[in-house]
Amino acid sequence: MTTSQPLVPQAVTTARKELFLLAARSLADARAAREPGDRLASLVGTLATDDAWMGSFLGWARRQPALRVLALAATAEFLHTRLTAKIGTTAEARRLGREVLVRADDPGDLLAYLLDRYGRSIPKPIKQVAGEAAERLYDEHALATYDTPEAALRFAEVIALTHPKPVGKAQNDVFQYAALRLKRERPVPDSLPSLQARAELHAVQVAKRVRMLDRADAADVFARAAMSWEQVAIWLGGELNDKAWAAVLPSMSYRQRLKHLRNFEATGLPSEVADWLCADLAEESSVARGRTLPLEILATCRAVPGSRWSWALEQALGHALAQVPTLEGRTLVLVDRGAAMARQGNGLTRADAAAAFASALALRSPSVEVVQLGPTTGPVEVSGSLLESVARFGEPDGAHSVAQAVRGHVDGHRRVIVLTHPEAAVEAAEAVTVPGHEHVITEVNDGWFAAIPAIERARTGTWPFEETDVQARQ
Repeated sequence: MTTSQPLVPQAVTTARKELFLLAARSLADARAAREPGDRLASLVGTLATDDAWMGSFLGWARRQPALRVLALAATAEFLHTRLTAKIGTTAEARRLGREVLVRADDPGDLLAYLLDRYGRSIPKPIKQVAGEAAERLYDEHALATYDTPEAALRFAEVIALTHPKPVGKAQNDVFQYAALRLKRERPVPDSLPSLQARAELHAVQVAKRVRMLDRADAADVFARAAMSWEQVAIWLGGELNDKAWAAVLPSMSYRQRLKHLRNFEATGLPSEVADWLCADLAEESSVARGRTLPLEILATCRAVPGSRWSWALEQALGHALAQVPTLEGRTLVLVDRGAAMARQGNGLTRADAAAAFASALALRSPSVEVVQLGPTTGPVEVSGSLLESVARFGEPDGAHSVAQAVRGHVDGHRRVIVLTHPEAAVEAAEAVTVPGHEHVITEVNDGWFAAIPAIERARTGTWPFEETDVQARQ
């Protein structure tokens, strides 16, 4: 038995699709994700009375790491539009705040967005939402991690705007110290041991700081002070040496370790530390926890070729395929191997990124067929490891008709993905005739793994959040 759903006005349906499409494309476009723009505000305004769907959308968007800024901006616009129009209740706003404001810098970023867009006339219920988030999220670790000069709003500014009520003495001390330290140096309360430890480290003379790296417990010293590798580098007043990297490694995320593997190689980490790091890089659970994707790992492989990290990175590449979505239906991936693809991109050449992206899709989905277009045009065998598959592509050279290749190889495919360069994008788009399931990608990156299925959902109006979730909000 099916439950009939209320008819949705065409304007709302269109706005839903366009808003979700904007978010989907932002998964692969970091600049668009950081700078949502006026179109986001306009779409959210159109959907201001569509509270059930919007609540589900905002919760979904906030759970995507790449969409954090977009989700906060959309939440700010949604709450502001509804509350200024006297739509909805404060209780509904608070429920949304609990779902979207989940990191300690979220309340400040939400308020900073509103201050920039609308000035200081922020509706009181939004201040209450941000204040309740501060009560939930502000503790000593949050103060040490997120209350930095680079923050959009400091903790003290959020507290002054929202007047949260501290829970217990420890949080009261956090609130008070956050305000006091902006005005002048103040002694750290005994209830904040991590910040006390950090203050003690900063009291050490600069010339003597490097000697502390010789201590057997150097890693524990920095951990007790809740200092990131960036903060340790500033504290040392320069680049990190092998001992410094060894001391901060335990507190680094998986992706941070990948990013700095070349630095570890250059400084020469001690063998026992390198062995521990290799084991962690190769661990399946570490790759999954870091939500690490193939192109990021491949870029690291290319940065440290033939090194002691190679085996671990090859294992990581295999594990990272689990993060790649499977695609239903016959899919053609056409990979441009023209000379323009030899240009360097973000850590990889365009050719390398495209070959790896296509191979990852094919290794995850048997229905994916990969064809290269270049000096040699034709199917590419994708089997074995990702590195082995990438090696089967020809060297990029010459100039070739992407449109001709599309017309020559599309044969009953449900989906066509063209990986090419910007100059060929229009030609490729005009040649692809698979409505709703065509993708011409000129800046290949890991974000496209999630963006492709999300874009298709936007076009068909099927959402990744369950219909039951939307109904529960109604």
